[in-house]
Amino acid sequence: MIRMSHTMTTAGAALLAAAMLAGCKQGPTPEQVAQTQRARAQEVADSPCPPDGLWKACSLTYRLYRAGLGVRLDSVPATDSATGKPGLLYHIGHATLAAYVFATEADRKAAVARMDTSAFIGYMSTQIYPPRTSMLQSANLLALMVSQNDEQRQRIGDAIMAGPPQAPKK
Repeated sequence: MIRMSHTMTTAGAALLAAAMLAGCKQGPTPEQVAQTQRARAQEVADSPCPPDGLWKACSLTYRLYRAGLGVRLDSVPATDSATGKPGLLYHIGHATLAAYVFATEADRKAAVARMDTSAFIGYMSTQIYPPRTSMLQSANLLALMVSQNDEQRQRIGDAIMAGPPQAPKK
């Protein structure tokens, strides 16, 4: 405990209190974190992304962003032991979406074969409590989504299940 002497002025006490409060700051606020995640999603969505029929981080982020879903892309990678690789971790409202982009569709299918798919529900299914994870598979993308909001799950699912951007027809 800090004791003030009788000679400490009110201004000195105010400075001491401000210094003590500044020392207690615990890092960025949730609002600052969300703002950083939104900016990161915008940056990824705006990066060059050739349409070639396969999902990439930029094409998925762009699709989710353009669907008007309020996408925030976390700097921490998503992890799932069955995929064997880091993924993208999105926060969309109260939903969490872990997306794993594989080199090929065969690689994605091999990863899914190692998973217990009975633990997942379809993105169009009505959610139960406790919430279950929805699994979405599209081309070379595996997405695992947790959301208790059925409409939100459907909107996210529709954006993904529309498929990756296709190359222009010649």
